[in-house]
Amino acid sequence: MKTHINSVFAVLLACVFVPFGAQANAGQVPAEIATEAKTGREAPFGYSSNTAPERVITVMPGKPRSIHVKRLETVLIVDGPRSVTWTFDTLGVPVIPLADILPNATKVKIYVEENPMYAN
Repeated sequence: MKTHINSVFAVLLACVFVPFGAQANAGQVPAEIATEAKTGREAPFGYSSNTAPERVITVMPGKPRSIHVKRLETVLIVDGPRSVTWTFDTLGVPVIPLADILPNATKVKIYVEENPMYAN
């Protein structure tokens, strides 16, 4: 009986630690995809989306260097030849450099505002 309990304990311990080992390499991005829009853990302020955007924002050279979006809003951001459809699923209301979600983008800051639809 004691051997059976030890075996069950060993299996449970393995189940707990195996996911941590799988995540050890999660932060490394291979060089061939380093120029793609970041998603998942690399982008804690939202994710790339395939849904239809609520609006399109075109970054014009020499124009104001800020974009204002609402939390949980999906927008298409166009910066020259590059574009990304992004859902701003954030914790809080951060200020995000556009280059963090669209590599090699111009120096534009994105201000995420609280969405009144989801307030209290």
